[in-house]
Amino acid sequence: MKTDARGDADGEDGMTETYAQALAEHGIEDVQPLYRQLLLRLKTRDGEAYERAVARYRSEVEGVAGGDDTLAAWLSYGAWLASRLEPGNLFTISEEGLAARAPDPFPSGPMLIHLPDAANRKGFVIAMPATPSEAQRATADLLCE
Repeated sequence: MKTDARGDADGEDGMTETYAQALAEHGIEDVQPLYRQLLLRLKTRDGEAYERAVARYRSEVEGVAGGDDTLAAWLSYGAWLASRLEPGNLFTISEEGLAARAPDPFPSGPMLIHLPDAANRKGFVIAMPATPSEAQRATADLLCE
């Protein structure tokens, strides 16, 4: 186990305690695996954009103090990554499956998805509840990769 710049211990999965606590408090799954997939896609598509994404992560996510700020930094980063792959908008999906444009700053409880402007493109999950409703799962299956 290593510690980050704030002295938070990183677990084997790379999660700091404050990040893990924020996820648990807001009922959200770990977003890091989702964002790694987005980064890999970006890397294969545009090496320079990938380097900018890594720099942005280092400046806007790594150094965040903790708790809700950490979660907000991750969600903002994920939305930014998705928009680099496909221009579009961020939406919340309620437990009933109802979509609404996401407010800024992003809410940290409901499901968040990035939907591309192009109608023939799949969206990206930015945040998934730890226990998504059937409607949220169906929405992700239908609209997102």
